[in-house]
Amino acid sequence: MNRIHLEIGQILKQRRIKKKLLIEKISNKTKISIQNLINIEEGDFHLIAGKFYQRSFVKAYCEALKISDKKILSLLDTGDSANIEVKPKEFKDTDVISNEKIPTKPLVLVATLGLVVIFLFNFIYNKPQSGKILAKIEPKKELEISKIEENIINEIESIKPDLPIVKQTRVDLDEINKLKSNENNSFLKQIKAKKDVWIEIKDNDENILVSTILMKDETFNIPKDKENVIISTSDAGALYLRNENNNQEITLGSSGIILDSVKLNSLITNH
Repeated sequence: MNRIHLEIGQILKQRRIKKKLLIEKISNKTKISIQNLINIEEGDFHLIAGKFYQRSFVKAYCEALKISDKKILSLLDTGDSANIEVKPKEFKDTDVISNEKIPTKPLVLVATLGLVVIFLFNFIYNKPQSGKILAKIEPKKELEISKIEENIINEIESIKPDLPIVKQTRVDLDEINKLKSNENNSFLKQIKAKKDVWIEIKDNDENILVSTILMKDETFNIPKDKENVIISTSDAGALYLRNENNNQEITLGSSGIILDSVKLNSLITNH
């Protein structure tokens, strides 16, 4: 298990508990399954297929908790590149090492006598005088992992207010429904889902217009002033583009193809 993945999961889990949010509520807000959220919190990123899904789910989780995702995604990239894993030792190797380090009987006897001499010397030298009380020495407190995690969370909290407001332009499902209900023809193109699929759309300034899971037959209207958009999706074959002028429908790609920050106009040109 990757230690950095485990640390990321603990940070998100503690933040969710601190905000008193149930994991079901996070699932409803991000449209990520409860099992995948549990996998993230337990550090089992290998159970989530593909680095693209891992980054997308962690980013959506951070947005649901209203914390900056920069530190978390940086940690995730570090964990992926380092690939630090805790692997169990094989019994055979351990057995060989232990056999090689077994001392001979004379060496054991000499070591035992040496320990006895040292013990007697310390006992006599450190024997307290009558009427005096030995000073009580308390063991030093060990650095706890929870302190490190708390410091990371505090850093994330301090960074959050400095983020530009213009970047927080994510449109949730309620806003999508409002766009669909408008009858003022403020859009030229519309993206529709053939089945449940994750999608993220940005404008040329990297402002997120939508980052969610579109359900089957659900649509997202692209505003007229945002036609040159960048799209990412988990399955290009599950989406198609509808042109308002001629009702022409264009599939964004083959089934199972993952799009990662691809310009929509280039997809239309290819067709």
